[in-house]
Amino acid sequence: MILKTTVSGAALALLAVLAMPGKALAMDPPGYTAPFRDTVETLNFPFLPLLRAAPGWAPALRTDPALVALANDRAGRVQAAPACTARPVCLADAWAWTPADIAAVEAALRRIAAQPGRAPALVTAHMRPSGRFARHAALADPDLLAAAWADTAAGLNNLIAVYGKAMPPRYPLIDAAIFDAKDPRFAAILDAHSQVTAATARDDDLVFDASARFASGLLRMNERTDAAGYRPMLRGANAAAVAAAARTRWADYRYPALLVFGHGPEDAQSRTGVMGHIRMAMAAELFARKLAPFIIVSGGNVHPNRTPFNEAVEMKRILIEQYDIPADRVLIEPHARHTTTNLRNIARLLFAAGFPTDRPSLIVTDPMTAPYIGSADLVARTVKEAGVSLGRVSAAETPFSFEFRPDRAAFHVEPLDPLDP
Repeated sequence: MILKTTVSGAALALLAVLAMPGKALAMDPPGYTAPFRDTVETLNFPFLPLLRAAPGWAPALRTDPALVALANDRAGRVQAAPACTARPVCLADAWAWTPADIAAVEAALRRIAAQPGRAPALVTAHMRPSGRFARHAALADPDLLAAAWADTAAGLNNLIAVYGKAMPPRYPLIDAAIFDAKDPRFAAILDAHSQVTAATARDDDLVFDASARFASGLLRMNERTDAAGYRPMLRGANAAAVAAAARTRWADYRYPALLVFGHGPEDAQSRTGVMGHIRMAMAAELFARKLAPFIIVSGGNVHPNRTPFNEAVEMKRILIEQYDIPADRVLIEPHARHTTTNLRNIARLLFAAGFPTDRPSLIVTDPMTAPYIGSADLVARTVKEAGVSLGRVSAAETPFSFEFRPDRAAFHVEPLDPLDP
């Protein structure tokens, strides 16, 4: 028998945080609060703001002789780039991280980490509890630092390649650059962006900062800032539901939440896909039967390419307008672009919003999609693309549905997926 519970201490703490004026909430696992808000930069490259936040690290990085030399060398490459001939590729490459650059930074990180108190201030106090480096959790502190930097450098290089050189991303049909790299006007745009980025150097810059600004600027120029939309996640459209969750008697329900993944249409006039309507009808029926007190809808601005319609926002609207679901019983997860990130992002939201995660929530899908949701193929794809296991998907008694027990490893950041890391 499940005992009835009162509002937990964690839920009361969450309400107190939500009530704090001006408090910008990042999506954090329970027990940790990031020293930054969610932005394009911090979402993609959380290692960099943590280096600034940890006591002593920024001055050590700024004065390390090898990094000073590296920063000067990299600035020289950028300064010389406008005269290059293989434009725009050479303009973008001036900002990329070479294997030698990456190795030099790794060596400096290891040197600084060996100083008394440095590793605990960064790794113990921030990196491990943040969950953002979960794929490397088993590594010793110096190796975890090296792995986090390798991921960051790979993410920066990927952004520069995809949005500065128009190389194909992982999902080119929906995530590609909006510019034609063969158009001479693009080289002029890239040159201008490069010059402005170099001209806005700051006195307190670390060796990474200019490159991160250049890469993030490419995302903005390509209108690919999806990851930073609808933030902070526990406010705005989700604020009322988060507050309702803190008052919920979870023991009264079989599942904490019904999870509905979006289905994007290919028709530019449609706001959601056909399967989305079928899944919502099923979820609304299960909600009416009081199987769960909340519905979480998941999906970003995905199909067709550069659509103005957000899957999660549209599904919430439909559930309210057409199925009479109370607005404070629907949470949106408006960033996922694939089934793998539906799972990952919902897992993060369940933890961050204070939902019970010691028992499963229920994925509500449709007869056509159910075989894939319950397949080993999805598990393998999830580990490959997210870098970690996001939790356990298992069969449920409800038709076309699966139980999902999330894992805190879902907070791991994948910088090779910059529209939804």
